[in-house]
Amino acid sequence: MRKLNCFVTGASNGIGSEIAIQLSYFSKHIYISARNIKKLEMVHDQIIKQNCKCTIVPLDLCDENGIENLAKQILIKDNSLDVLVLSAGMIYPLSPIDSIEFNKFNEVLTLNYLANFRMIKNFHPLLKNSTDSYIATISSLKDTTKEFYWGVYQPVMTALNELLLMYANENKNTSIKTNIFCPKAVNTNLREIIMPGEDKSKISNPKDVAEKIVKLIFKTKETGRIIEIN
Repeated sequence: MRKLNCFVTGASNGIGSEIAIQLSYFSKHIYISARNIKKLEMVHDQIIKQNCKCTIVPLDLCDENGIENLAKQILIKDNSLDVLVLSAGMIYPLSPIDSIEFNKFNEVLTLNYLANFRMIKNFHPLLKNSTDSYIATISSLKDTTKEFYWGVYQPVMTALNELLLMYANENKNTSIKTNIFCPKAVNTNLREIIMPGEDKSKISNPKDVAEKIVKLIFKTKETGRIIEIN
């Protein structure tokens, strides 16, 4: 198996950090991005143990120019990217739509949707230059049991899924594969915000979920799929 050049957003904790660590077994270089540098340093130390180079990118994904400039720098340095994992996201406590504060909705929209759009747009040339590239996005499925109080999160994630499926279809004749991974209940900081006090023994842990996702990145030959992770 060839050694990969990868980029993982939301890599400071949860599923994102575990995916970065799992990818290190198959990679020559991984860029890890988040805002918490101390946590990124801990992930960095785990990655380099696998004889994989790691670059910490303390990037605010809500900064449009930051994403554009970073992509240009990586294009000059590496020319191509094999795997892009979009794992960064945020959520707020559940509430009725009429109680949602605009600034909170805007933050979720900006990070969970617009930032991912900018990542795809600006990293497209890097992915196109790879002989076999892959975008793996961590998202969530539309769930009829979430018809109440999910207005600040679920509509945004549904829109993100549609965007990625459209991108996958537009690039189905290229070397770029794009798939969406939707884990069920996972013991992460995001989960704790919406389900405080939940019995953690009854939900998945991030490492197990990450292992499944990384295996599917190498196994899945199709593009434009929404893959549920149990």
